[in-house]
Amino acid sequence: MNCGDTKVNEIGKDFCIAFVEYLKTGYKTAKGENLKPKTAFNRQCTFVTALNVAVREGIIPTNPMNLLSHHERAKASKGKRDYLTIDEVKRLIATPCKNNMVKNAYLFACNCGLRLGDVRKLKWGDITQDNGRWILSVIMNKSEKPIHIPLGVQARRWMPGCEDSGKHDAGSLVFEHLPGDSHINDILKIWAADAGITKSVTYHTSRHTFATMLLTLGADLYTVSKLLGHSQIKNTQIYAEIINRRKDEAVNLIDKVFD
Repeated sequence: MNCGDTKVNEIGKDFCIAFVEYLKTGYKTAKGENLKPKTAFNRQCTFVTALNVAVREGIIPTNPMNLLSHHERAKASKGKRDYLTIDEVKRLIATPCKNNMVKNAYLFACNCGLRLGDVRKLKWGDITQDNGRWILSVIMNKSEKPIHIPLGVQARRWMPGCEDSGKHDAGSLVFEHLPGDSHINDILKIWAADAGITKSVTYHTSRHTFATMLLTLGADLYTVSKLLGHSQIKNTQIYAEIINRRKDEAVNLIDKVFD
C-alpha cells in the first residue's frame, strides 16, 4: 500500500478500507506470508488509537475507522480464553507471590475485571464512596469510553491502604511501582506454578476470570457486559459459551459412569 503524501486530515473511509485490506492480504512478512489475523488486528488497533488521538487534538473531527462495518474490519481469530476457577483463585490467594503489588493488582482485577492499562493509571480520586458503596469510575484506555464499576469487599481487599482511603491524595496511584507488562506476566507464571496451576496465566486472565466467575455464580449476561465495558453484548457471549461448555463437560462425566 502506497500512502504517498497522505495527511492525517485527508484520511477517510476509503483509505481505511484499503489499509485494512492491506493488513489482511497485502503486507508480506520476511517469509512471504500474510500477517496472522491477530497481528493484523493489533496493527489495526494501533491505527484506530492514532486516529483517536488526532480527534482529541482537533486534527480531524471524527475517526473515519468508525465508518467501517464489522465485516470490513480486521478481526482476531478466536483463541482459547484461559481463566481461573474460583478454587484456583483461592489457591493463588493462599500462595505467596514474590511481588505483593503484582499479587494485589491481579487479584483486584479478578474481582472487578479492569484491564492492566487501566489498573496502572488508577488513582484514588477515581474511586468514590456513598453510604458504604464504593464506585470505580475511569475512562478505559482501549475504548476511551467511561466505565463505572461497583467495588465489593473482595475487590477492596486487594487495594493497598484501602482502610485509609480517605487519607490518600486523589492524584496518587492505587497500585504503585508495578513492573513492566512482560515482567508482570513472568511473575504471574511463577506464582501460578507455585499454586499448582498449570494454565497459561497472564494478567489479562484476570479479566476472563472475573467474567466467568460472575456467570458461574448466576449473574446475567447483560450485567456482565456492562461491568466489562463491552459496547456490544456479543463480545460477552464468548464467556457464556465457555460456561455452557463446562456444563456439558459436567453432564458428560455422569454419562461416562454408565458406559
